[in-house]
Amino acid sequence: MKCESTALGKYLETSKNIFFIYGSEVVLRNNAKDDVKDHLNKKEFFEKRTITKENFDQIENIIIESSGGSLFGSKIIIDIHHDQGKLPENIAKIFEIPNIDNNEHVALIINSHNEKLNKNTKLYKTIDKFSLIIECRKLKSFEEKIWLKNQLNFIADKHKHDFVSNIYEMNIGNLVAQQNEVNILKLLYNHELGLPHTHQNDSSIFEPFELESAVIDFDTKNAIRIIHSIKESDAHYGPLLVWIIGKIVNSSAAAKQANSTKQILGKLGIWSSKIPSYMNFIKIHSLKNLIGLQKEIYMLDLTSKGLTKRNFWNDIDNIIIRLTTS
Repeated sequence: MKCESTALGKYLETSKNIFFIYGSEVVLRNNAKDDVKDHLNKKEFFEKRTITKENFDQIENIIIESSGGSLFGSKIIIDIHHDQGKLPENIAKIFEIPNIDNNEHVALIINSHNEKLNKNTKLYKTIDKFSLIIECRKLKSFEEKIWLKNQLNFIADKHKHDFVSNIYEMNIGNLVAQQNEVNILKLLYNHELGLPHTHQNDSSIFEPFELESAVIDFDTKNAIRIIHSIKESDAHYGPLLVWIIGKIVNSSAAAKQANSTKQILGKLGIWSSKIPSYMNFIKIHSLKNLIGLQKEIYMLDLTSKGLTKRNFWNDIDNIIIRLTTS
């Protein structure tokens, strides 16, 4: 049986305990895997064993040995990572194990990097017979908005439309970046007031997100304004600021060392609209400088957690000035 990742919830209750996840959209593959695990946890599958390519030749034995449950009688999820090449014969042989689809103690999640499957092959027909195939393809624009809206289910309805519009317009076609922004919002969102804390004293809905733009555009004045605005309204969001600055420096350092700067930035979840600014930012900063800043951000993180006696706000101002001074 096959389903789209966005419709997975409709198929879980009637599926067997074998799941084959594939497709070009990494975020949807990860989300589908999380949903499958949550479903299996409700069925008391609490233990997990991960199998990578180094252990593919042992898959059959591992499954057979696990068929009676663990030493403590618990049910086991066997998580199989296929991250390169064609599906190996070892994975195909899984479906030859007697009663593999009726095993009460073992659940299988096969997470494949393959973007497409040939429906006419014997292997596909076998997988289709024994498992729930979950396709995680690139979404069309209207599907992307629906997906994003569902990710923002913690936002009050009266504000949700604005958040969907802003995040979507800044990250069209990039679910990695959209997921990153959703995760930040989860940290920021104030359920009592219905708005992020740091936005209460500023007209900008996405002020924390603007810090990234200000830094990579070398806008020292605006970056410092954002930092001070957050300090005055909700100083306990210091760790979030460290995360944002760390993202800038770590992404830049990784891209500086890559063969294709633009490609690696996309893989790191940088918005497509921000990649040109990042590329200019990376040209200005040397790798030595970026590595030095990584060490300073590590110390800043310790300070934000109260593990050093340094002045957090003075240190973050100094780092911002270093980042935005070309």
